[in-house]
Amino acid sequence: MRKFSVSVIAAIVFLFCSITLASAESMMLEYDGRTHVYNGEVYALVVNNQLLDPPLSPIIFNDRALVPVREIFEEVGATVNYINDTQTIEVIGDDSYVTMRINDNVAYVNGDKTNIPDNVVPKLISKVGGETKTMVPVRFISETIGLDVQFDSNDGAILIDSDGYTLSDENQVPSIDEAAPTPQPVIVPYVTDVSYEVTDERSVKVTVQTDSDIQSYTDFILSSPERVILDIAGARLGSVDDTINVNSAGVSRIRLGDNDERARIVVDLTNLKKYNIEKVSSNTIEISVMTKKETVTPAPTAPSKPISTPVPTKKPSTQPTHTAWPASSRLIVLDAGHGGTDSGAVGYLNGNVVLEKNLTLEITNRVKKILENAGYNVSMTRMGDTLPTLVERPTQANEENAAVFVSIHINSVENAPEANGTEVFYAQSNNGDTYGTTSEKLATNILNRMLYYMGSTNRGVKTAEHAVTKRCEMPAALAEVGFITNPTEVYNMTTDEYQQKAAQGIAEGIMITLRDITVPD
Repeated sequence: MRKFSVSVIAAIVFLFCSITLASAESMMLEYDGRTHVYNGEVYALVVNNQLLDPPLSPIIFNDRALVPVREIFEEVGATVNYINDTQTIEVIGDDSYVTMRINDNVAYVNGDKTNIPDNVVPKLISKVGGETKTMVPVRFISETIGLDVQFDSNDGAILIDSDGYTLSDENQVPSIDEAAPTPQPVIVPYVTDVSYEVTDERSVKVTVQTDSDIQSYTDFILSSPERVILDIAGARLGSVDDTINVNSAGVSRIRLGDNDERARIVVDLTNLKKYNIEKVSSNTIEISVMTKKETVTPAPTAPSKPISTPVPTKKPSTQPTHTAWPASSRLIVLDAGHGGTDSGAVGYLNGNVVLEKNLTLEITNRVKKILENAGYNVSMTRMGDTLPTLVERPTQANEENAAVFVSIHINSVENAPEANGTEVFYAQSNNGDTYGTTSEKLATNILNRMLYYMGSTNRGVKTAEHAVTKRCEMPAALAEVGFITNPTEVYNMTTDEYQQKAAQGIAEGIMITLRDITVPD
């Protein structure tokens, strides 16, 4: 491995006479769960006097460049690791190493915590329809591991230099003073014990133990059949049974499984009343469930009347042409956009910060309640402030054989507070009629009902290859309720009344669509 030292690039403009000057280029990029139009400068990349041709050009944010991490830093002899479970990036040189996470401006340099300047954070970015690349702030990493980076504005190039490096002797053991920091190995926790205790006639506590620290976990509930699910990121199953029969207190059994991303513990039960999942120690999680003695299934109901909003909005003249929809055993998967360390878009109201991830969860919970009160089965990709990946969300819907998938988001645009309105997207690549209807029809039904209740500006049904909708095997849509950067709409979307209107429209659009859907075997 090369040993890096900082050097200053001499004037080498003549080397780049064949490089196209930096120019504004329009690209359709997909990141943070949505599609963006990029109109920024496009630079050439020159590493150690060699012109590179990476799969994705540098992307400029806040006058700072993000570059594809592996293609750039492996070129200068650094080691690059990407840990998918935790979305962690490691860049390791002989003298230093950097650890970062996607969409997080906190980095660790040789184990010391620091902030990435200008809030230019690592991102997963792809051209629409292209390969997703891990993009990182080039100057921050380069200077941290001992490289020199310069922007040559005349020739439109980003220059990265590790000249002056020396090849270390592969067979020589460095002295303690010269030894490079060794990155911490990735420790895979193994589930070593799963036990349960019946605490009363309707309650069960399940205890899950691993042989090392649990770094991250998520939980959610599913219907048809009912179950509570715990996923431990990066974990594997040890010497434990894959099925534990309980048959008490409404719990039938506990099932275990794993894959390359996580270990999963599933509590199968009936008539769930409530549940709680708590990490009680570094390697122990307790799942507490309480069931009801019986379940009363509500009769199908007509959609509730819209609740008035304190901000007057125009209302289309089109009236509903239906009165009620029958309940269905077909599963609806709802996806509250963003979550956890990914706040999504950011707005401001009366000096207070408003986060997209909170609004989407609030509205999605309302949609869930409306659908369940009408007798429908609903599953959610997140129930709290967690961050399922853009792969995990549609995978959940596919594994559950859902009838429809709907992702809920809040729009934003910089320096354009007048932008407003509601739009719904679907992926053209996932618009077949195998289910008896199409994603386009689902998106149209949702938009029409949202406009009826909300009276917002109609921005139309649009196509975009969003990661969550294009990977679904069933009709899927992504709804943008309004603009968090619009003063009126951010106010509306923080009120109970307007959230209820949005939720009612989304729920009714789903119920209309379900009348035409037949889920393939």
